[in-house]
Amino acid sequence: LGMPLYAMRLPIHEIEIEFLKAFCDHSRLVLEAPTGSGKSTQTPQMLSNAGFLEAGELIVLQPRRIAARMLAQRVAFEMGERLGDRVGYQIRNENKTSAKTRIRFVTEGILLRRFISDPELRGVVGIVFDEFHERSLHGDLTLARALMLQKSRRPDLKIIVMSATLDATALETYLSPCSIIRSEGRTFPVDISHIDGKLANSRAPIWELAAKTVEEASIAEPEGHILVFMPGAFEIGRTIRALGERLSSRDFRLLPLHSELSARDQDEAIDPCARRKVIVSTNVAETSLTIDNVRIVVDSGQARIARYDPLRGLNTLWIEKISHASAKQRTGRAGRTGPGRCVRLWTERDHSERLEFDEPEALRMDLAESLLTLMASGVEDLEGFEWFERPSPARMDEARSLLRMLGAMDEMGKLTRDGRRMSSFPLHPRYGAMMLAADRFGCVQEMSLAAAVAQTRGLLIRKVDKSVENRRESLLGDCGNSDLIAQMRAWSAA
Repeated sequence: LGMPLYAMRLPIHEIEIEFLKAFCDHSRLVLEAPTGSGKSTQTPQMLSNAGFLEAGELIVLQPRRIAARMLAQRVAFEMGERLGDRVGYQIRNENKTSAKTRIRFVTEGILLRRFISDPELRGVVGIVFDEFHERSLHGDLTLARALMLQKSRRPDLKIIVMSATLDATALETYLSPCSIIRSEGRTFPVDISHIDGKLANSRAPIWELAAKTVEEASIAEPEGHILVFMPGAFEIGRTIRALGERLSSRDFRLLPLHSELSARDQDEAIDPCARRKVIVSTNVAETSLTIDNVRIVVDSGQARIARYDPLRGLNTLWIEKISHASAKQRTGRAGRTGPGRCVRLWTERDHSERLEFDEPEALRMDLAESLLTLMASGVEDLEGFEWFERPSPARMDEARSLLRMLGAMDEMGKLTRDGRRMSSFPLHPRYGAMMLAADRFGCVQEMSLAAAVAQTRGLLIRKVDKSVENRRESLLGDCGNSDLIAQMRAWSAA
């Protein structure tokens, strides 16, 4: 099953010999290759076919769970393997690997936590940091932690950083000495257009604007699938509803794609389809995942971005404008299999004022959980920790202050006994402290439910009729104006 697929020449195969030689001769590699070149699926297979994984496994880090799962499925299929044997994946609450696994796709947080229980990463030959340009906090931390290990106890550990759009100069300085390899890739021309100011300033919701644009573009370009980028699940649902009023279900299949969907529903958006597909996706389709035969991209120019809110002391999601690099990634999706078209739902003037690259998470996220994980994995000197891009002193102080308040760190900045116990939970230190308190008060089961409910979307369906409201009231009783207690009671009743 795998041979015909692997035999297909992808752009990344043109640098295979150069890549394998660099892997053999150097400890650190930077591989630049555009979206769709095959780097995510083919580089692990190249290393496996060359015999480099006989002594241990290759860990391939992905910023998103959906990408880790789907890439593992794809590579296993191409190699003619059953998923979970030589090729597997590990994400939160799901582990599809075995003792035979040699290529393990994981999310970045999984590996960062592994440093706590296995600081030397025994049995790991190399680590691939895929889509590093997304600059996730866990990605930055894991790269720094891997460098520490390589410079001390594991000089044999190989580190590969891969990206499509990246400031390679800064990364080359950080990883020096390292080998830089570039693949030009092959893409077809994509015609890019922006909407005019009058339309951009109208009061029409972004999903109505997108639906109208899709309808017009589908007539102008009668072939290929259509990919629409929206910031989140709410906007995706509204867009699909608006599209349903404009497009014929006989000719088009409307499909959502985001991380909250089931694995089966996610696969539907990627799998072949007899009708033209209109896939409405978050930025999960921006990189890693390849949807074949997309000829039109309609881009909202927005994404949901997490930022630390100092007033609440928590990370909060905001809808923000995407950068030039992100817009370029999205545009490239229309030029994979033939000439394409990308319609950007913002003006050219707006585009000129946007950032060149996305701001790294390390500069905008809460650091408390990350600092706790670093200390638990053996990093004693947080000041001397070699960040790729160091957070501000104010943000570091905020994280330390919270850890001291929760009892995870003492006044000398050292990890406490409670702090080590908190680090064993795959939770933010706030919830870890809550679990320790629950242990003391004898209510661990109840507080486990509270922690789970507090970190997920609401269980109760909105906009229900009066009869459902009455049933809820009789079932849930007086919750003392606490939405958390209401959610817990609803879960228990269900």
